[in-house]
Amino acid sequence: MKRVLVVFLLLPFLGFAQQRLACVDPGKILSESQLVKSKENELRSRAEQYQKQLDQINKRLEDLKKQIESRGIAQSVREQRIKEYQKTEAEGVEIQQKAQRELSELKGKMEEDIINRVRAISEDIAKKQGFTAVLDCSAFVYKSAEMDITKEVIQRLDQQR
Repeated sequence: MKRVLVVFLLLPFLGFAQQRLACVDPGKILSESQLVKSKENELRSRAEQYQKQLDQINKRLEDLKKQIESRGIAQSVREQRIKEYQKTEAEGVEIQQKAQRELSELKGKMEEDIINRVRAISEDIAKKQGFTAVLDCSAFVYKSAEMDITKEVIQRLDQQR
């Protein structure tokens, strides 16, 4: 009776044992791929462009604030500077919101592109090398070195630059 129960419990795993599995390490891909690094540099460059615009606006706001707080300024000029300050401040908020939207959208597109490329490369490797499935390496408690195809994925990904 115990043997039948053990065989019955192990039955689903017998088919699984015949499968060939591979894995990729997403963290390693993100840290080592030149394609990923170039995409990150593009994103960083765009963020720096927006930051320069915001820095210029902040400098202008500081100058306007000093003028508004100046004792030797006429009331009509002060009111004009206050309106200019409010307009400049609104422009800054608008640029900041635009930057957040654009950078978030750009980052999402880049991530999606990289994920799609990694999936396509992993699928191609799996088909050519006879793997049944490719998983995230962190899904395994133990894995043999030949299961990890991350290096090959990175090489092929970087060739697509």
